[in-house]
Amino acid sequence: MKVSKEINKYTSLIIVLSVLLAISLVAGATFAWFASTDRSTTTINLGDPVVVNIVEKDDGTILPDGAELPFVINNDHLLPGMRINTYASVKFQASRTPALLRVKLNVSVEGGSASQAEITELATNLNEQIYNKAIFDGESYSWCYDPDTGWWYYTNGNNDLQDYKNSTVEQINCELGPIIDFLNPYTKNQYLIMPSTVDNKFSSAKVTFWFSVQAVQALIPADDDDPTGTYLVTTIRNVENVFKEAFAGSDSNI
Repeated sequence: MKVSKEINKYTSLIIVLSVLLAISLVAGATFAWFASTDRSTTTINLGDPVVVNIVEKDDGTILPDGAELPFVINNDHLLPGMRINTYASVKFQASRTPALLRVKLNVSVEGGSASQAEITELATNLNEQIYNKAIFDGESYSWCYDPDTGWWYYTNGNNDLQDYKNSTVEQINCELGPIIDFLNPYTKNQYLIMPSTVDNKFSSAKVTFWFSVQAVQALIPADDDDPTGTYLVTTIRNVENVFKEAFAGSDSNI
């Protein structure tokens, strides 16, 4: 009888220890799940900036900001009948980002004793000369003029003669830092002439040529609601608002 009591005592002890061990295992256990992990990263570099400068001559010398266009004349003052060599060109910084280009060149006249009507007539004459020289460079129609805004778009001849807004603005490869001529009097005879009709009323008057250049990336994303595709066709109609938005508030919008 005594042996039976001893066995029962040890049995009870083993049961108690087993329960405590089971509680300990449950409290400290971690569960094994069916799981997996993996990781991958992709780094994509943003494109190069589109940088364009006005150049002084066809060797690519860049003019400082605010510099005057170089007039190659025999003395310091313009005279009636004098030839004005207005070399107006732009140079792109070498870049992997293709670009679209537009320029504006116009003339203002001030000073002297001429009437406002006479001053306007001279400025109109010079501006018309710019138009006639730029519209055809003797070889091709590289630029297309938008009379609504006064900007010239570089199309490299992709001009729609029926609707200039449908002319395609050329995508420029900037990798080699190209120079794009607007007026080149040295190789294409795109020079201007001070009218011989200018008389004493214009003595001491100042003639200013304003040259402005704008360039943007060539890939223009389409609007989400545009069913035509991912990118807009670079017609003047499509890109003029892009230029306007890109340069809002800029003093280059002369």
